[in-house]
Amino acid sequence: MKFRFRTTTMKNKGAEDMIKILLVDDEAFIRQGIRYTIPWEKHGMEIVGEAANGEDGLKLAIQLSPDIVFADIQMPIMSGIELARKLNEYLPRTKVIILSAYGNTENFTRAIEVKVSSFVLKNADSGKILEAALRAKDAISEENAAYGRQTLMQTIYKENQHLIKSALFAKFLKNEIPLNTFQKKAEKLDMPLPGPCYSMLLARCVANDDWPVYNHFVQAFQELEPFVFFMDDGKLVTVLNVGAQGVSEEVMDKTLANLKPYIFGNSMVLMNRIDSLEEFSCAYALLDRALDACFWNMERQYTEVAPTDIFPSIGPSEIQDSESKVISAVLSRNAAHIEQAIQEYAEFMRQNTVSRSCFLESVNRIIVLMEAVMERQNDARRTAEIVAETETPEEVIELMLSLAKPNLETDYKNVQFAAALDYISQNYNKDLKLTDVAKAVYISTGYLSRIFKSETGYSFKEWVNRIRIEKAKELILNSDLKYYEIAELVGYKDYKYFSAYFSKLCGVSAKEYKVLNSPMLHR
Repeated sequence: MKFRFRTTTMKNKGAEDMIKILLVDDEAFIRQGIRYTIPWEKHGMEIVGEAANGEDGLKLAIQLSPDIVFADIQMPIMSGIELARKLNEYLPRTKVIILSAYGNTENFTRAIEVKVSSFVLKNADSGKILEAALRAKDAISEENAAYGRQTLMQTIYKENQHLIKSALFAKFLKNEIPLNTFQKKAEKLDMPLPGPCYSMLLARCVANDDWPVYNHFVQAFQELEPFVFFMDDGKLVTVLNVGAQGVSEEVMDKTLANLKPYIFGNSMVLMNRIDSLEEFSCAYALLDRALDACFWNMERQYTEVAPTDIFPSIGPSEIQDSESKVISAVLSRNAAHIEQAIQEYAEFMRQNTVSRSCFLESVNRIIVLMEAVMERQNDARRTAEIVAETETPEEVIELMLSLAKPNLETDYKNVQFAAALDYISQNYNKDLKLTDVAKAVYISTGYLSRIFKSETGYSFKEWVNRIRIEKAKELILNSDLKYYEIAELVGYKDYKYFSAYFSKLCGVSAKEYKVLNSPMLHR
């Protein structure tokens, strides 16, 4: 073998950037020549080990994981061809360059069979050796880049796998893809739909696309292999794998306390005994209508829907007729007529179980007109936001009635609202309602509802729960009371509700909060 000496230029490259080379040849002078006559480091490569036979070379390769192996074709114990075959099995990303004194057809054929990277004759000069190594290095760089892209795609897929599944499921529920397409893709995505029967739960949540909400629903029904996801309109779907009996009242009562802080009012509906995937789209459509209708049934914590239930929809023209009577009263500027028209309007909506969405659209149209006619300075968009956040029909009607009255309360806004907050802080441990607070400070419920969000940033319900939890935190750190005793003292009749709200607002359980904030911990 001819060697041409070249000057070595040292560069400060990190070892992790270097291409690692292993030399396997039974002739020591060949190994030494390759090691010392080629400026490997200048080209981003380094010799990490040597072996005198194929067997030792294999052991060393497994230990060092080289990027390139130079292997003599003829060696004792194990030939270079056999070594290459073993390396393809154990280290498939390692490139093998075969060295041979003879370039006969048999050697070339055998080298190709074991997928060697290059074949270099031993009488070649050092430049040929380097060229073979550089070609292998370029191939490694390309493969690493491709591997990096593949790894990145796999990472992206893994991180977004649930969103991909959710998007597929949402399309199926909305009849945008047929059942057979859904089944094929669901199988590939390994979606948990074993059955044999299913229950489907639909809820409108306080926060949409919120992982804590998702996790609470998953944990609440974890024994039923739930698949939980948000639809694009913010509704949360929970599909449960159950038997023919469905989800019992006992299970719902047990889980509801933990879910209640995340559910908007009583906006949760359940359908049991869905016998097959074919029924999913119809079940979802029925639950969607039921979710809007349950707005009028505030005495229920949730509504169970049967596949045979009917939710008749009222036409836009009938809604507009009822709406026009309120508008006529508003134009009359007679407060008594307006109040009577609003009450009749509310009763019409209730009797016809008008969907919440249609009801609120109608209400917003009326409010925009009322604020214009009454010449108020209120922001109509802000009022619409308050309407959207109302959890009961009574809150909406009270808000409308407050707008029908002369705007005298505005002059006393600061004093009266401060009194309302003070009343809440003094009575948070009672079964407190917005009507109680409004009555105590001599303002209308609708007016208090209207200004509460703008003044505090929270709804009345959210504010009361925050006051209660703050008081609970004080008792946890400064008393030896049991947690259920603290829950009762701050106004929660059911410890489960206290526990759920505490976890939601503090991010930890009451017990964990005490441990994390114990004075002993910070000494």
